[in-house]
Amino acid sequence: MPRDLSTDIDRLTTQLADLRAALAKQASASADEASSYIMPRARQAARQLRHEGYQLSDTARRNPGATTGAIVGALALIAGFAFLLSKAGSDRG
Repeated sequence: MPRDLSTDIDRLTTQLADLRAALAKQASASADEASSYIMPRARQAARQLRHEGYQLSDTARRNPGATTGAIVGALALIAGFAFLLSKAGSDRG
């Protein structure tokens, strides 16, 4: 009886080691697959963002008045939202 138990433990230990190796191999393959899927798309997105940034800065250089107006308008909207939020916060307190 003790021999059978020892044999079973050895067999289970071997199976567990095989399972660990299979899982590690599968995880590595999944990571490689994810990397090969994500990297080209990340490069493409970076190129597109760079291109859009160049276009935006070129437009700002060509139209400084419109750029200044857009910035002032955005700041006014932010100030309005900040005022409304502070007013709502003081009403609660």
